[in-house]
Amino acid sequence: MANGAKRKPQADGDESEERAESPVKLVTPEQEEELDEYEREFRALNKNIPGVKGSAAIGIVTIAVAKTPAPKNEFFRVHPDFRPTLAVVDLEVGMDRQFFAVTPSMENALGGIGITVTDHTLYLAVTPRGGVRIVPIPVSQGEPNEYNRSKELSLIRAIDEWGRIYTDRENHCYMFFPAPAGRFSDPIWPQLKPAKINRLAFRDKGRLIDSVEHPVFKKWAARDKD
Repeated sequence: MANGAKRKPQADGDESEERAESPVKLVTPEQEEELDEYEREFRALNKNIPGVKGSAAIGIVTIAVAKTPAPKNEFFRVHPDFRPTLAVVDLEVGMDRQFFAVTPSMENALGGIGITVTDHTLYLAVTPRGGVRIVPIPVSQGEPNEYNRSKELSLIRAIDEWGRIYTDRENHCYMFFPAPAGRFSDPIWPQLKPAKINRLAFRDKGRLIDSVEHPVFKKWAARDKD
């Protein structure tokens, strides 16, 4: 993901400066036609901001989606710009949690079979060793869950400093432990555009529910024996 184009040296005085200072514009209908299949998919899923073109995917073949930003006791940082909002099914499987992204056309279909779909904000985290995770946080619809609220506050804090989280069971929340200043170098972010991140995290793992023929939907609807 690009962090924005660098300003080029000024060539024509005020005119050049005006161009450099002008804000980034949303994509036009003409530019939208250039978006590839996965970018269109991401734009349809994302309820926060539209996905736009960025750097090509290099090196990473999968991205974990997990309830915590790093393995236990490991430090992490959070990307300052990646924060889409997607409809998600949060499923508990044994001691683990699985997250399924849902296309807009499938939200009512899932609700019709009693499966709860809720909006989640996605945060992108990286560890000092280069581990990359997406952490979905439910968008609060009323009285916030203290675990979710404190986790999100920790993720936001990790935008500017390295830290790790741990569970405070007495107070039913997460706590943030900051790393000493200078302990870790600046985070190295994968050069992936948002649409590619979404694809690696959900579609490529079979965790994008986009049809009533999706195996998970058929299982929940008791149609998996067809």
